[in-house]
Amino acid sequence: MSSTPFDHSIADAEHHLDLPVSVLMPVCNEAAVIEAVLAEWHREVFVRLPAGSELLLDEAASNDGTREILERLRQVYPYLRVTYTPRKDGFGVAARRLYLSARCPWVFFTDSDGQYVPAEFWKLARFTGTFDVIHGAKIGRQDPFLRRLASFSFNTIAHVIFDTHYTDINSAFRLMRREQVVPIVERCRHMPTLLNAELLLRCEFEGLTICQCRVRHRARSDGASRGLPPLSFPGECLRAYRGLRALRTEYLS
Repeated sequence: MSSTPFDHSIADAEHHLDLPVSVLMPVCNEAAVIEAVLAEWHREVFVRLPAGSELLLDEAASNDGTREILERLRQVYPYLRVTYTPRKDGFGVAARRLYLSARCPWVFFTDSDGQYVPAEFWKLARFTGTFDVIHGAKIGRQDPFLRRLASFSFNTIAHVIFDTHYTDINSAFRLMRREQVVPIVERCRHMPTLLNAELLLRCEFEGLTICQCRVRHRARSDGASRGLPPLSFPGECLRAYRGLRALRTEYLS
């Protein structure tokens, strides 16, 4: 059987990615989609990852049956580890727990709602032989207008303040060397809701090598985002902009 171009892309990525990966996902109230999401990650990514790779989920006080589904799926996927927390500590705390719990030389952070396309992981994996951080920036973002407007405003202000060329700075699709990134995660404190953005900016300030790739993005198949409800936008945007100023003061003053 002849290979497709995508098959060649995967083979090339596998050649460069010869060390295990910890795939990290925070999850809360995703019972409608989580089983399909993990099945796609298994089919498109985990069957080709190096031995010893793991899928690490931080489940935070779901009340829709997500926890029970994950307990069942732990028997299906032997590489699945789940950390259960009795309360919703917020995105930043959950993300930090995931990074600090990762065991593999590479860490890959993403969302658990199925909007990112798992097969796009291999676009990033091709660059692991060269870069410390491979940042996946969304193509054709499939989110409601208010979220896209807030993201555009945040990215524009970040570009002005820091003169950075990265797009979609807060994207949750990123492959990183654990030993380089975890110490930086521990210092992130200015933007807990937008920890991905603060982490990328800190990585650039601290001299890590970074590559940006464009990755596909899909509409949610079930309801609105659990991560940032629309009513919280004004307050979170203000906190994000204050966080950018604090980061500028820390590194550029």
